[in-house]
Amino acid sequence: MNLTSAVPLRPGPGPGPDAGPGPRPAAASAAALTLAASAAGLRVLSSAQWPESAEDRAAPAIAGFVVSSFSPLAAEAARRCLLRGPGSDPGPGPASDPAPAPGRPEDAGRPVTAVVMVSPLGDLAGAAHVAEAVDEGARIGPLLFFQAVPNAVAGHVAARWQLTGPVVCVADTATAMTVSALLLADGDAEEALLIRVDQAHTPDGPDRAAAVLLGPGPLPAPEPQLHEGEQP
Repeated sequence: MNLTSAVPLRPGPGPGPDAGPGPRPAAASAAALTLAASAAGLRVLSSAQWPESAEDRAAPAIAGFVVSSFSPLAAEAARRCLLRGPGSDPGPGPASDPAPAPGRPEDAGRPVTAVVMVSPLGDLAGAAHVAEAVDEGARIGPLLFFQAVPNAVAGHVAARWQLTGPVVCVADTATAMTVSALLLADGDAEEALLIRVDQAHTPDGPDRAAAVLLGPGPLPAPEPQLHEGEQP
């Protein structure tokens, strides 16, 4: 069973994709998450983002989530990333292909994978819709209460893909990398699926999402063994 954890939502210091001069990748991009993972000493096993091409205009809808693009963006970035992970066989099929069925013999050796959701501002479109409904005295659909927190879609991803590690939601990439590294180092998970979603702040702005599947960094080379009489 997945556990939902809370960690401080204060951005952490340290190097990251936003450091240094020159052009910087969008925060919710595979390039930005890969840079941040490298700075945190983690390996990127696979990555994906939305959009990836001109054909990416609206993320595929998912049952139980309405009004906002936030959850569909997270689910689609996760789907692409997991299908590109080690040992995966994406095969032909539409974007809504179901997840691997639980209980298959080959699932027994699947790594324990944590889900780490990153979103500085959360579901902007959903929050705006609720605010407008309250101002107008309109009825608010019950599904909006369910999806009001990012761990709703994180749980959806974990259940859909049979991910059995912890579920954590934080507000910035640096904290997400720190949490992922701690989960891997403590043995709570063997992999961490990190998903970041940034919805547009303006009506004409793009919605973005990205995901990386993380593993521990490379092991350090063993120190040479010195024998009696040898110099270091």
